[in-house]
Amino acid sequence: MERVGLRAAPRLTLEALKEALKGVRFPEAKVYLITDWQDRREEARYAVVIHGGKKDLLTPDAFGPAFPGGEAALSELVALLLERGARRFYEAVVSPGEMTALLGLPPEELLVRVNAIANPTDHGIYLRRAA
Repeated sequence: MERVGLRAAPRLTLEALKEALKGVRFPEAKVYLITDWQDRREEARYAVVIHGGKKDLLTPDAFGPAFPGGEAALSELVALLLERGARRFYEAVVSPGEMTALLGLPPEELLVRVNAIANPTDHGIYLRRAA
């Protein structure tokens, strides 16, 4: 699993992830959005796992409204993934304290844990709408 980006750096992480997406088979890929809040999305931070194809990618918690520019970067990422053919989106909600421990697991354990706690999600909730 390739780790991409820096914690709390949405724009930098998004740009690094765009480069790392080469070789991902999007129609087969599963996109896991790992968050620390479900009922308070306006405060949430998100890490992303893209699983499938030739390689797996993991970002730290770099996206979401918890970080300046994080909500826009998350929206841009989801739109990009949709444009490239990704259709299977999942959300895994963990406690704020568990996020760091989860992201530090070895890749095999991380994938097993995320797959066990993730639920299908509507990608539309991550897309920003024009006012």
